[in-house]
Formats: sequence, structure tokens, C-alpha cells
Amino acid sequence: MGALRRTARARKVAISLPARLHEDIQRERRESGLSRSAIIVRALEDMLARRRREPLIERYVEGYRRMPESAAEVEAARSAAAELLAQEPWE
Repeated sequence: MGALRRTARARKVAISLPARLHEDIQRERRESGLSRSAIIVRALEDMLARRRREPLIERYVEGYRRMPESAAEVEAARSAAAELLAQEPWE
């Protein structure tokens, strides 16, 4: 994800934003040091990436619905987690 790579392919786009969102972008711009364009590009890239992942996540969840772990698999995972946690220095 290249937040705003200035190339011949970049396009200017005029958009209207609700005042509250514009204020939030301005605040983020001041705090991060990024330009408004870079912030908006990052936000759009993140949103589009999430949208592309959604079908994959749905397939993953559906796979577990069709073939959930067995009781033995759940117990093995619980046991392994307990063993690893017991090895942690909690002090």
C-alpha cells in the first residue's frame, strides 16, 4: 500500500465531506504529519483491503461451521495453551 505515490497515474478528485469527518481528518493530519491526501488514500486502501478479505473470512468461518473441531482437538489446544502459559515468567 503506497500512500500517495506521486506518479503520472495520480488523479485529483473533488469530494464533499461531512464537517465532522473533515475535522477528524484535519486532526489526524496535524498529529501524524501526513497530508490530507495521504490520510484519505490510506483510509480507502484499508477499506478496500478489508472488503477483499471479507469473502475469505466468510469462507474460513463457513469451513469451521461445516467441520468444527472435535472435542479431542479442543482439549489438545487447551492443554498446549496451558502448558505454554505455565512456562511464562509471570513475575
